[in-house]
Amino acid sequence: MTIMRFFTVLLLTLLLPVAAQAGVFNTTYFVAPGEFALGTEAELVFSENSGAGMNLRFTEGLNELMNVTGLIGTGGGDRNFRFGGNMTFDFFPDIEGQPGIGVAAQGIYYRIGSRGQFEATAVPYIHKAFVSAGNEIEPFIAIPLGMAFSDGRYETLSTFVLGSMFKGSEHIRYSMEFGIAVNHSDSYVSGGLTYYH
Repeated sequence: MTIMRFFTVLLLTLLLPVAAQAGVFNTTYFVAPGEFALGTEAELVFSENSGAGMNLRFTEGLNELMNVTGLIGTGGGDRNFRFGGNMTFDFFPDIEGQPGIGVAAQGIYYRIGSRGQFEATAVPYIHKAFVSAGNEIEPFIAIPLGMAFSDGRYETLSTFVLGSMFKGSEHIRYSMEFGIAVNHSDSYVSGGLTYYH
């Protein structure tokens, strides 16, 4: 499949009135203190409520170990609107001979049909950047787990996520990830690009 055909299929699926959720995206890539990142993420959900959506994220580097992210997104069908954010704690930085390890505390409100749902999750992750012939890729594994609250009820959530970020230029990085539903969650594929400044 050519690149143009891939983006045409992606664009068409984003226009369909279907559901989507927010993925891990650029959470694992640390933003230095005083710097920021602006990213856009497209998603396709493959579970019972299959569909598509789009998220916009803004990340600010707070200090040597912490980032804060805000997100807003839309989709069709069941999950037509969402907003929220996370606080990322990068406990062990990705340095030579050592992978990066951290956790994000995340809260996202979804408008699902005529009701609201708040999802509070912890997102532990591990990542490692590899450079070869001037190209840099940074694969990651994350396991978002937590609770969803709606209409006075709650349920546990968990997902297994595999993904990678790819360096496009000094200020642009691309991402691709696959989420595998484990408990009361959706399987999905997502991707996008982030501008770092």
